[in-house]
Amino acid sequence: MTTVIDCVAIGDEIMKEIVKETEELKAKGITPGIATLLVGDDFGSKMYRGQVEKFCEEAGFNYVNENPPADATEADVIAIVEKLNADKSVSGILPLRPFPEQISDTVVINTIDVNKDIDCFHPFNMGKLALGEATFPPATPAAVIEILERYARNEEKVDPKDFFEGAEIVVVGHSNIVGKPVAFLALNRNATTSVTHVFTSMKGNLEKHTTGADILIVAAGKPDLIGPEQVKDGAIVIDVGINRVKVVDDKGEPVLNEKGKQKTKTVGDVSFDAVKDKTKAISPVPKGVGSVTNRMLMKNALRACKINNGLI
Repeated sequence: MTTVIDCVAIGDEIMKEIVKETEELKAKGITPGIATLLVGDDFGSKMYRGQVEKFCEEAGFNYVNENPPADATEADVIAIVEKLNADKSVSGILPLRPFPEQISDTVVINTIDVNKDIDCFHPFNMGKLALGEATFPPATPAAVIEILERYARNEEKVDPKDFFEGAEIVVVGHSNIVGKPVAFLALNRNATTSVTHVFTSMKGNLEKHTTGADILIVAAGKPDLIGPEQVKDGAIVIDVGINRVKVVDDKGEPVLNEKGKQKTKTVGDVSFDAVKDKTKAISPVPKGVGSVTNRMLMKNALRACKINNGLI
């Protein structure tokens, strides 16, 4: 029987832990805080910013919103980052990209205090991750590992250490945001880790790798990339993909909404209905990895708060 991993419940459980830890810090006169930096008004970034603000309020964090206009200069943005670096009420700084073309991602990220870089954008922190000494593992990859660790404890009743060690883990996608970091996190837990990507597929070798995976982590950004023929019987599948696709009926005709426009839906990179009965466990989309991601960001902010206050 397949287990559909309840990522929403995991996220709620983590939030309770965060609230408890925040209350303990407040009892010492310390309040964690997150600052978001959005240059302009990118829609997706604004949506994400709203989620971060909501979770900060729920957890009792300070929240700072820095939102210079789209025509701000790079010097203006750097000045904001330097101000946030010096602000003791801000534990972590989260730059929301894309930035306007006149502003270099690299320059902004390299200006952030490494002890406030809560989503592991700075090359210093990414280097520590690669060395197995991560201070702030990136939120989405960390969410994947957290989901697997809690699944191991709660469902398989095994120590996560034993769960990961020697397991064949295949990552589909080699982005700097998810694929590479999650591979490092798995490798640092002594998993046997392979990373596949578009060029693996172009050589016709994707299925050769994915069908050998005990744990398959898919983060390619391509809907329905993984079907049952790419999955080993009894594998655990974590789908990181979030894609908006148009809805069609059984005849391939568009399904319209009440305004006469074609409906859309959110799907992952894995064909969930086709794959789920072949797996031991699978994460859904929506209400999957994303339900845990922001909580991991907040866990990093708690850690940053302790570092910046000399508690660790």
